[in-house]
Amino acid sequence: MNRKIIGLMLLLVLIAVSATAERKVFIDAETARFLEDDVVHFEDGVQIRYEEMIINALRGEYLGEEEELTLEENVVAVQRKNQVKSEKMWMDLQEEYIFFSGGRVETLYYLRGQENGEENGEENGEERMVEMWSDTLEMWEQRGEVLAKGSVEALHDDMELEADEVLIEEEKDLLTAIGNVYVIRPDGSWFRAEKAEYNMEDGTMVAYKMESEFELRGSP
Repeated sequence: MNRKIIGLMLLLVLIAVSATAERKVFIDAETARFLEDDVVHFEDGVQIRYEEMIINALRGEYLGEEEELTLEENVVAVQRKNQVKSEKMWMDLQEEYIFFSGGRVETLYYLRGQENGEENGEENGEERMVEMWSDTLEMWEQRGEVLAKGSVEALHDDMELEADEVLIEEEKDLLTAIGNVYVIRPDGSWFRAEKAEYNMEDGTMVAYKMESEFELRGSP
């Protein structure tokens, strides 16, 4: 049975996902094992296409009754220009919630609507992008939120940031770092804080319980 036939069969199996909300999941797999209770195992390579997201992995599992999808080994999820690499991904299709884990999760995240650098005053092809490394990553598609947890390292516009957690809220253009926050600004200055809120549109930042060191101008 070739990939095309398997893809069509899986589309029929997953049609319940789109019955009420007009959503569809397309799956191409090298090998698919159909088990009881609407459970499907994918092996030897699988690709998932859901809404604007394309996900590749070596193996996975779909639970039809729960509308849950698990992918493992060399997981790469791409949505528009956003990209996440991890060893494991779990997705609740009904809630549009995604959880990435396994090793260090690598994230390349562009704020929605900024791919062409044309909105909110962005010019000359400049884009608001955050690159992150973390132990886990959670995404809420409907809310436009991303939460990185566990020894988070982030780069944005020549600013380096470390924290226990980093939350990005697209609607607010806000990046919030919480716990053991350490920031190195583009001018070389640094500070530590318990919490920092960074407005990615205008570049302003508010730090709470901060300690820092500044070099005075004109110092020898």
